[in-house]
Amino acid sequence: MDIEEELVNFVRVTLEGRTEEMRAGARKLLARIQLSRPDLEQQARRAARVLSDKTPMRSAAAEFPLPVDQDTRLNLVRKEECPELPVEPTWPPEVQSVLATVVAEREREALLVKQGLAPTRSLLLVGPPGVGKTLAARWLARQLGRPLLTLDLAAVMSSLLGRTGNNIRVVLEYAQRSPSVLLLDEFDAIAKRRDDLTEIGELKRLVTVLLQTVDDWPADGVLLAATNHPEMLDPAVWRRFDHIIEFPLPGPREIGRLLETLLGGAQAVPSGEIRQLITLCRGKSFAEISREIQSAHRQAILSGKPFPASIRECLDNLIKSSRLQVRLMAAKELFADRYSQRYISEVTGLSRDTLRKHFPLEGEAVGQQRITRRSKKTIASTVTPPKNGKRRAGQGGGDGARK
Repeated sequence: MDIEEELVNFVRVTLEGRTEEMRAGARKLLARIQLSRPDLEQQARRAARVLSDKTPMRSAAAEFPLPVDQDTRLNLVRKEECPELPVEPTWPPEVQSVLATVVAEREREALLVKQGLAPTRSLLLVGPPGVGKTLAARWLARQLGRPLLTLDLAAVMSSLLGRTGNNIRVVLEYAQRSPSVLLLDEFDAIAKRRDDLTEIGELKRLVTVLLQTVDDWPADGVLLAATNHPEMLDPAVWRRFDHIIEFPLPGPREIGRLLETLLGGAQAVPSGEIRQLITLCRGKSFAEISREIQSAHRQAILSGKPFPASIRECLDNLIKSSRLQVRLMAAKELFADRYSQRYISEVTGLSRDTLRKHFPLEGEAVGQQRITRRSKKTIASTVTPPKNGKRRAGQGGGDGARK
């Protein structure tokens, strides 16, 4: 029986609840894996030790129910067994590099352990809202094949003295019992500076507990903390995490890749308009850009308009709601695409005097022709010699005038 057939048989007996056959099948699979995959030998041995325990096996859900608040009975964490990503993430190279390294360390964990090293256990994600911090947590959980646990701050926070700290301790203990990816979103709300005079002693003690927990996080787990307000974090937080990843607002390259993903499969959008979108979306987060494009999709479907027409309307609205500097950048793009000054003025809302002031060399487009980029003064002072190379009387130098 090959390993694929053994795996299918193992899944079948597991789903049927046949415990002894499940144990036997698991032993066979682990033995085969130790022979064929030396890099997974240690993980396979650990799993085999668990199988040697004769305690009746129970499902993970029955053994570790989600923690709840004692009063409201609300779940303190949200669990995603198989995290789904709305779009494939697009990050700057420095962010992508760190995340890929974390995944690579887990894939070759046995090699690190053999050298006395542990893989990355904790990451602090820093950046403004909508730049991909939560998406990074989902991506990591998916790549590692682990459930994602997200702290539900609304359920955790309590007005009762001591209850908030107890809720967070329960969540941390739950996440430590099984391999998972735990995301502490809005970390600044529970790890505030301990010198903040407005905070009560309970939260200050909680920060101390959090710091100790990060230090002692098990090697087979991954702890992520995300914040939009790094200035509010306690100074001791920064040195506790294995990596600190700063998520910037997307640049032109990342915006272009996101638009390529969001516009994929739709009717063709002119490349000139895509360039304008990239320009107008500078300074916006991934979430804001996605919201604009999705809104255009919905409008096209409900109104029956072609999708490019809806994108054109989206583009016009973005231009008119943008800052002066962004509108000037959009005007420059339109000039490059050889639109008339009148049209650019109508689209951007910039007066023609403003356009002449900022783009004196662009000239005006009249009909299908464009005036030369040289200024009128330069044109007036330029003399075009006749074809025969001779000057007519009254033109050119002083000799002709004297004659």
